[in-house]
Amino acid sequence: MIEPLLHPIARCSLIRITTILVMLTMAIRAGAAVNSGPKAKDPADEEMRRTLQFFEAERMNQKKLEVGRERYDLSQANRAKVIEGMTAELATRQKTVVIQPVASRDVSKEGSDSWSGLLLGVVALGGGFLAFRHYRSRQYA
Repeated sequence: MIEPLLHPIARCSLIRITTILVMLTMAIRAGAAVNSGPKAKDPADEEMRRTLQFFEAERMNQKKLEVGRERYDLSQANRAKVIEGMTAELATRQKTVVIQPVASRDVSKEGSDSWSGLLLGVVALGGGFLAFRHYRSRQYA
């Protein structure tokens, strides 16, 4: 039996259809979030209200900048105190700690270490190769 072809919208899942319906029914105007105050009938009153609103916003911005500057200056003062204390502590530590030169390593010992490491590497590589051959021979047996 031949089944009728469904329209692409009808083939959407239930979640897609629900999402589309919610988006269509819950449309929110962008201007609803901004409080514009009472509507004035006179354009001069409207301009005066906008000017007052602008100056109030500027005053609040200047207040925030002033608080930010005070906090920054306080943090810089604290940082300077910490640096000064760390410098004083470093100076006292440098006076008390005696730095001794590092003793030079024995050259003959270095040569034996490098050969033992090389020998250990060759043995490990050979053991790995033998283990791999044993694994492959058991696999095809």
